[in-house]
Amino acid sequence: MSVLQEQTLTDTIRGFGYSDVLSFAREQALRLVEQQIADYERRISAYEQKYGMSYNEFCAQFHELSSPSLFEREDDGMDWEAAIAAKEGFSRDAHNLTA
Repeated sequence: MSVLQEQTLTDTIRGFGYSDVLSFAREQALRLVEQQIADYERRISAYEQKYGMSYNEFCAQFHELSSPSLFEREDDGMDWEAAIAAKEGFSRDAHNLTA
């Protein structure tokens, strides 16, 4: 990055009310993390609505469910679990960015 680019970046960020580049970067990262959390919350909610239960209940009742097919339940279960883990990871990131 050239000196002119650095100065323009710094001036632009300060023009938006940020004291420095790090403050701006932290705020932008937090916004992106919050968007990811919302996306994973929507995914989790879709599975809760589809099955009418929480993930823990789904796991406990997995073999008692007759529909959808076993393959679809397994696929949904893996995706659901991954969405929960991703949401938890991004939630930790959000906490760390605001701590």
